[in-house]
Amino acid sequence: MSQTTRTTLLLTLEYPPQIGGISTYLSYLAERFPLGAIHILAPELSVTHDFDMEADIPIYRRPLISRWLRPRWLPALYWTWWLYRKEKPAVLVVSHLLNMGRVALNMRRLFGLPYIVILHGMDVALAASGGWRKRSAARAILSQATQVICNSNYTANWAKSLGLSAAKISIVNPPPSLAIDTSIEQRQVQEFRQRHKIGDDFLLLSAGRLVTRKGFDICLEAVAALFQEGRNISYVIIGAGPDKDKLEQQAIRLGIFDRVRFLGAVSAIELATAYAACDTFVMIPRSLGGDIEGFGIVYLEANIFGKPTVGSRSGGVPESVLHEETGLLVESDNVTELKNTLKRLIDDTKLRERLGRGGQRRLQRDFGDDRQARCFQATVRRAAMKR
Repeated sequence: MSQTTRTTLLLTLEYPPQIGGISTYLSYLAERFPLGAIHILAPELSVTHDFDMEADIPIYRRPLISRWLRPRWLPALYWTWWLYRKEKPAVLVVSHLLNMGRVALNMRRLFGLPYIVILHGMDVALAASGGWRKRSAARAILSQATQVICNSNYTANWAKSLGLSAAKISIVNPPPSLAIDTSIEQRQVQEFRQRHKIGDDFLLLSAGRLVTRKGFDICLEAVAALFQEGRNISYVIIGAGPDKDKLEQQAIRLGIFDRVRFLGAVSAIELATAYAACDTFVMIPRSLGGDIEGFGIVYLEANIFGKPTVGSRSGGVPESVLHEETGLLVESDNVTELKNTLKRLIDDTKLRERLGRGGQRRLQRDFGDDRQARCFQATVRRAAMKR
């Protein structure tokens, strides 16, 4: 890596040990820089000390958002300026368009520091579909960015709707949070099924934050319909969130509570074991205005273990689930289509195997050899050279 890229500053509101797709994505990108080539500025949290002590990357934890100051991102601007003076970064990379993007815009105006914006989907969609103030701020931030990184072509189209030139856009897909060579022993699979009393049932798995957008309610409806038709089926849901009680009540109302396991948040090894133990992974997100699924790394994680995936034709999901290659796509709120698609997979072992193998090939093709991280680093190099 050239001298101009040896100091890159990543400013973000989400970074491990925080849990979530954004923090996983950003840590994947940052951890593949050469040692000393990137610094992180992230929120100060009570649980971060032990993680930071073991990290190879310098991580500066500071209070970035104020409860009392207006605008609330002023502390982030101050600490970015402080770190700029200390480390002299060649380029600033920011995640979170409308708050950290404002910091980046001001750093460029004050010090001529080039910046890259990483867009995740919902951030740019909410800005583009919001009031004129949000749209105006988003346009200003994106227009002054040296480069913009989008997690999918779907997200890129939202950015283009705000007037961003296609020449400024790079697509860097988020990788799975598990290594693509992760393996689970058959013994662990059997123990998982025994522990959760699944037996030989056809096992469906979903993983994600328990919110309305993720479409768990539609999956429960489809499972109930299949069970009523006499299918031996169980459904495991991994994740926590505000809809947990509502989903549990729905399962009771549908008469399938004993067929559903709500496991909450689990460890990485338990998540990997669940993927390996399931027969099919399913998540059917819906778009709720600007609240959209920008990509969907959980489908890729299921592909690691050769599992077919079922997703929705919503947001960036069709770029994560390649229809008839790595999985199958259905309309977001169509219970009948989802039920029939799952029935097709239950009845056709060869189809499941073909889609599972397709998912593994796709992972090697698009994510092997840290392909996405290398694309990100090339974008950073281009931005640093334009200073």
